[in-house]
Amino acid sequence: MNIGLIRVLTLTDQREIDRHGSIIESAFPGLKVTSSCIENHPKGLYDKASEEEAKPKIIGLAKELEKGVEAIIVSCAADPAVVELKEIMNIPVVGAGESLAAVSRTLGDSVGVLTITDEVPDPVARGLQDHCLSWVKVEGVETTLDLKEDGIVARAVNAANGLKNQGCDVIALACTGFSTIGLAPKIHREVGIPVVDPVLAAGSIAYHLMLNREGWDRAKD
Repeated sequence: MNIGLIRVLTLTDQREIDRHGSIIESAFPGLKVTSSCIENHPKGLYDKASEEEAKPKIIGLAKELEKGVEAIIVSCAADPAVVELKEIMNIPVVGAGESLAAVSRTLGDSVGVLTITDEVPDPVARGLQDHCLSWVKVEGVETTLDLKEDGIVARAVNAANGLKNQGCDVIALACTGFSTIGLAPKIHREVGIPVVDPVLAAGSIAYHLMLNREGWDRAKD
């Protein structure tokens, strides 16, 4: 089962471009992931303007990938261009944000969201609805590049502990850059409640879509 994955951070090292796909392949051995990144976004997507600017690039890249894959994952919690792609593509399209919300809702009733932006990404907020108890931006992070700085993991753990103390029973990581640094198991180990990784969430949804592709085809028709 071949999946196309779109990174919204511009990278030149193919190993780094493939990192999210490798995470999915390790968790779901039945999936083979082909990854590509959009151009001219060296800081990734970090606000509404950068998301809008990236949409046509994501759509163009998805059309290129469509020829050789059975589904597309947009690896960004804001799900840029996902709505548009679902309308025009003939294969399933999965957003990391919508997947994060769906999985988080199955694991708890009071979800705490960690972000790198000044608000919860729209698809995550829509998907969680009243399941979102609280959210917090990790201190000192403005773009996904900042996640590589020293001390970020400790700050994220402290933020997650704060959410737990507010009554949250699951933590949703609303940035796929958190997946890149392997944050979910680190928080779970320290905080002791379920932590949902957005890349793995998207991989799970894509995996189950592929297992039930015949049903998706009928629904699309």
